[in-house]
Amino acid sequence: MAERLCIFCCHNFQREIAAAIAAEGWPDVVAVEFPARCGRPPLSWGELRALLPEVGAQVVVLGRACLAGLAEAPAGFPPVRLVPFGQCFHMVASAGQVDEAIAGGGYLITPGWLADWRGRLAEMGFPAAASGEFFKDFARELVLFDTGVDPEAGVKLAELAETVGLPTRRHAVGLDHTRLLLARLVLEWRLDEARRACQERDRRHARELADHVSAMDMLARLARSQHEDEAIAAVEELFHMLFAPAVWHYLRVERDQPVNVAEVPAELLGPLLELATPWAWSPSGQGFLLRIARDDRVLGLVAVDRLAFPEYRERYLNLALAMTGVCALAIDNARIRKRLVEAEKMASLAIMVAGVAHEINTPIGVGLAAASTLQEQSRRLDQRFAEHTMTQSDLRAYLDNTLAEAALIRSNMERIGQLIEAFRQVAVEGHAQEKHRFRLRDCLDEVVASLAGQLPADRIAIGVRCDPDLEIDSYRADWVSIFTNLISNSVRHGFKGRDHGQIDIAARVEAGQLVLDYADDGVGLAAEAQARIFDPFYTTDLQHGMGLGMHLVYNLITHRLGGAIVCVGRPGQGAHFHIETPL
Repeated sequence: MAERLCIFCCHNFQREIAAAIAAEGWPDVVAVEFPARCGRPPLSWGELRALLPEVGAQVVVLGRACLAGLAEAPAGFPPVRLVPFGQCFHMVASAGQVDEAIAGGGYLITPGWLADWRGRLAEMGFPAAASGEFFKDFARELVLFDTGVDPEAGVKLAELAETVGLPTRRHAVGLDHTRLLLARLVLEWRLDEARRACQERDRRHARELADHVSAMDMLARLARSQHEDEAIAAVEELFHMLFAPAVWHYLRVERDQPVNVAEVPAELLGPLLELATPWAWSPSGQGFLLRIARDDRVLGLVAVDRLAFPEYRERYLNLALAMTGVCALAIDNARIRKRLVEAEKMASLAIMVAGVAHEINTPIGVGLAAASTLQEQSRRLDQRFAEHTMTQSDLRAYLDNTLAEAALIRSNMERIGQLIEAFRQVAVEGHAQEKHRFRLRDCLDEVVASLAGQLPADRIAIGVRCDPDLEIDSYRADWVSIFTNLISNSVRHGFKGRDHGQIDIAARVEAGQLVLDYADDGVGLAAEAQARIFDPFYTTDLQHGMGLGMHLVYNLITHRLGGAIVCVGRPGQGAHFHIETPL
């Protein structure tokens, strides 16, 4: 029986590992699960030995806290490799996705954990009905990294959410990340096997093996490629390093149509376009042709010719075929990412266009109606004048109506001007300014003084806690806009219909960051308003608000100043914004 690679992982991730192995079609790789105890207590070599299959060339153990009890393997144990992760969820998703979910207060789960969530809660010492308070102490939401291995995961997630009383979010991560992770491990294992088999060969074979090891670094770079051009460049560099061909060409294929045919010479273009199998020898016999495909979709065609050592072409071909899956995965991921970015841009543009049209249509419609009325009244007066039937009262009524309609037209034109100015301010990236040092307290006092008409002392009190000598190197005009919009928002919305209001502003420096807390004791924000407060065109007062003030604040703080702003107030308890920006 052929030797196999045995990959150990805990029960919570075994389904994903097994599904990725099955998807890659590796008959010599097997996934074995151990209990999911998260290191309480850690695994022991005895437990792993009892789970070993009968035949295994090497053991790989994936995990985090569960690996704490595994030091040097005991005698008689197969060669073992421990692969620790910063977070166990890095086995199914990128570090950025995991860190983002954790930073947002998410409790991360997998379909494997979710399959028997009641049993998992019981193992944690909580009956299902009493687990809600435990989760709410440290989590804001349940985040499922959905790999697609369990079609019932959505139903089970809903059941768990109802039990613990937390909102849910699903990340459809699929198996691509896991497949890429395992592809590297399997390739390294196979290279290790090849290395041991080649130790007794001559120096040339040793140099080839060194090339294989170097190729792993190139594959890692290939896996990190964000754009298709980067992926193709990495593939070309990899092939040149491994096979040293004098001729290398890549024919890009999209939707079964070749794209860059003009870049491929005629003697290779024909054979490439006719390639109906995964590979073929080149017309010269000194190289090979490859098809880069994923899920029966051809992504590209590669021509490698005039190898430096054509006598090893079969060995080179086998190595190239082993890498085509990783190459195809990187290219396909780059295309998917490009489509997602384009879709996101189009969706954002559609929202912005719809919002602009909605906001401007109203004052334009009112102005047009007023102009039409004025035109009709002028026509009637002109007719009466021509017929010598116009009276003094007709003229008086006409003049009164004209003044009213003209005032209406002017007010709506001014409204349009204000909207356009607000739209212009939202585009903060195109608004050039220079940084300079200034005292933050002076800037804040200037804003309060400029808004004195909106802040009568008998109605609204403002408390400021800020060192008068605190100086920052930043954009003064941006901070004026931020403070103006925050205070105006409180006056217009937070204190609407109230006789009194209190605003508190505290600024301090912590760990090289400017930390600012802005709070009022107004009516507060409902859950929906708190979630959408920074969205463009979102307002709780459709008659008087444009919904751009807080969006402008968000853009200035996050894009221009490189900081962050969050709304941490509770409904009915006023609005509270926490701001941090680098100094």
